[in-house]
Amino acid sequence: MRAFVVSHNSVQLELRGCIFSHSENIMCSLKFRTLELMCLRRVRSLIENGSTQLCTELKPHQLTALDFLRKNESSETDRLSLWNHPDNVWLRRFVDQSGIDVTGDWQSHKSRGSILADDMGLGKTLTTLAYVLATRDAAMEFQWAEWENQSAATLVICPLATLSNWENEMKIHFKDSAFTYVVFHGPDRNKLTRKDLQSPLVVLTTYKMIRHSGKGLNPDQLTIMSMNLHWFRIVLDEAQNPTSHRTHNIQQLEAEFVLLLTGTPVQNRLTDLQSLIAMLKIAPWDQEQLWKRCLIPRMNVGAPEAIKSLTILMQAVCLRRTKAVLLNLPEKVEKAILVRNSPEWEEVSRRLHTGFIHAFGRLQTSDEPWNAADFFRQMTMMRQFCNHPIFARQEMLIQPSWRWEDSAKIIHLLHSLKDFLKGARQIQYPKAVIFSSFVAFLQIIGRALQDNEIESAWLTGDFSTQQRDQNLGRFRSDQKCHVLLASLQAAGVGIDLRCAQNVYLMEPSWNPASEFQAIDRLYCLGQINSVWVYRYYIEGSLEMNMYQVQRRKSELALLSVPTGGNEEYECAQMLMTNLIG
Repeated sequence: MRAFVVSHNSVQLELRGCIFSHSENIMCSLKFRTLELMCLRRVRSLIENGSTQLCTELKPHQLTALDFLRKNESSETDRLSLWNHPDNVWLRRFVDQSGIDVTGDWQSHKSRGSILADDMGLGKTLTTLAYVLATRDAAMEFQWAEWENQSAATLVICPLATLSNWENEMKIHFKDSAFTYVVFHGPDRNKLTRKDLQSPLVVLTTYKMIRHSGKGLNPDQLTIMSMNLHWFRIVLDEAQNPTSHRTHNIQQLEAEFVLLLTGTPVQNRLTDLQSLIAMLKIAPWDQEQLWKRCLIPRMNVGAPEAIKSLTILMQAVCLRRTKAVLLNLPEKVEKAILVRNSPEWEEVSRRLHTGFIHAFGRLQTSDEPWNAADFFRQMTMMRQFCNHPIFARQEMLIQPSWRWEDSAKIIHLLHSLKDFLKGARQIQYPKAVIFSSFVAFLQIIGRALQDNEIESAWLTGDFSTQQRDQNLGRFRSDQKCHVLLASLQAAGVGIDLRCAQNVYLMEPSWNPASEFQAIDRLYCLGQINSVWVYRYYIEGSLEMNMYQVQRRKSELALLSVPTGGNEEYECAQMLMTNLIG
């Protein structure tokens, strides 16, 4: 879910919004300490006047982000005023009447942190590094105040796939003398001492390193937890999708400031928003009971007062801008491709749907228990059948007898690809990315490409980091390699596909955000060609119901009404209603 409020400033239109993530019930234990950062007031002037260490000129939206980060890390921000806002009278009254305990010393706390939720491709990494550099003096003062236990470093915690990207950004956009940094990952980390992590401006690590020794790691190996340091700042990259186990470890770290980076506003449970707020230690908004007994029930019915209260909160702590607003990017053309199966396969499809209705039709009118495993197995089978009829069979191994020609989607895909590669859009080195949630279907597509002498590379979640880098390098540099076959899940983070111009989404996803994120691997800052996006649907099938669910979900998100996160169940209900009615 996302709730946006549009405001204007002298630089450009800004979008600030609610970010919903996949973490749950985080009770942040990051130690709070008061730190006056007078030099933070010089952040904007430092960058605008041109730091001698910065080689790249920041764009206006990045300068605005620096001001936003500065404000939220300075003592001028009083979070108590958020709670006392006139539009929160109803919330304070509810707390008083219901007996929810939000007392304690929280009123003396001034939250220090932000959520930077700009679209992928708007340079969040560069903005963050520029801010780290601009606050270097304050970081050093923080370390000197307690030399034994405090570190001047900004601890960047990121997925392994983006670790090298942070290093590259420092090398590309800053002079060699700008940053001292340490990479805390791999076997070489055992050579590092506690002192080695106290002086660098940046410490790069991965989420795997944020755990206690012995839990999936050799007890003799060092982890960030074992260093027991109080960090100047913690940055969580790809903060939109933390697991409960991962966030449990992160919350035990001590830091003066916290910055959450996400390029995908996730539309999910409201408890996920509470988790992000807890990570920023924004009391009393981080109190679980406040959400469960008040905010969530009111948001579930779309209560205007609840929407307004959350909007006020998120305007204060979250900054989100979209590429459509900020960047003069090339054109993006999106097309929905509706194809029909042959009459023979349509009859099989009807039998599958009928069997599904007979098995689960009671879900429409009854609360009786049902077999969830069988439900999702049959739902997945119907989804895969839309890609290729062979998936109606029980076995899933690729067989020589399988004909890719039996897939209406592949037939259309090949026609589109051939036109594109023959120069229909007059691109010197045409390249396309084909996304699917099902690796088995990508294998069938790969066979079709091979039969038509179209060279391709692969990217799936089973690849090692080295294999992934090799395949991506071939796709980017080999002029004869025109196609990348990629699983939707593997394209989540750390992938640069700006060399491509066409995107083929072979089936709809339950989560539209994953599709947007995949497209953004191409359509981002640095793309010089127009991008064409093709979304495939089988007419009269489950996929059309998925499309309707996605569209309704997006419409509700714009109205700030949560969708509940039960898209599979909702789609099944819609499918059965259409077929029975």
